[in-house]
Amino acid sequence: MAEDTPLKLIEKCHAPECGMLYALNKEISEEDFEKVKPFMQKFTPATFEDVMKISGDPHGWMCTRENAPKVEEALGITETLDKIDEDRQRQREEFDKNRGKKEQAQLDLEDVFFSAARPKQKLSNLIKAAQIVYDPTNSFRDNSYYGGGHLFIIMKNSIWYIMNNGREENNWNMNNIEIEEAGGAIGFKVPYDEHIHDLIKIVSEENEYSGDTYKEPEIGGNGGSCGI
Repeated sequence: MAEDTPLKLIEKCHAPECGMLYALNKEISEEDFEKVKPFMQKFTPATFEDVMKISGDPHGWMCTRENAPKVEEALGITETLDKIDEDRQRQREEFDKNRGKKEQAQLDLEDVFFSAARPKQKLSNLIKAAQIVYDPTNSFRDNSYYGGGHLFIIMKNSIWYIMNNGREENNWNMNNIEIEEAGGAIGFKVPYDEHIHDLIKIVSEENEYSGDTYKEPEIGGNGGSCGI
């Protein structure tokens, strides 16, 4: 481990009778070890009641969660287990908050687009004229060859939501967007609105369409798109 890696306790082993046990992430001096020795124990598999119920590495000097703060204080550890737990909790809360925000934005966009106009157009022309094209989770890049994926296309005066509808099992009669050498897509058009654009940024995480198309390597036969 790199010398500049901060000293901290890490999860090493779990046993039913002890709970989680923690070890230091790198070697310390004998002088420092004497400071923490009263709060740690040298474990071996024989220490435990049932080695088959142990997860992790049951060897070496470890401490319980109860004694962890004493070890951390003795060694001046700043990246404490309590701090790590607090950081993880904040990350989980932020993730849940962002997920809820994204889900609501998606519902709002569905209300906007699924009653919108569906004029005929070529996808290639829309992309050429677009100011920006969003590809949420790279769904169009990775699935367009197979007739799937969707895009949000931001024009100067309008916004398009494109749902690829080119799989063999899809009803191509619904398509109003022409895609070269593919079954086509369903496209919804609304006037440009900054609020709608902001919702799209949320659901797409502002991921722009690269223009690339993913294709799996052909294994025998002629291959080909499901949307052709």
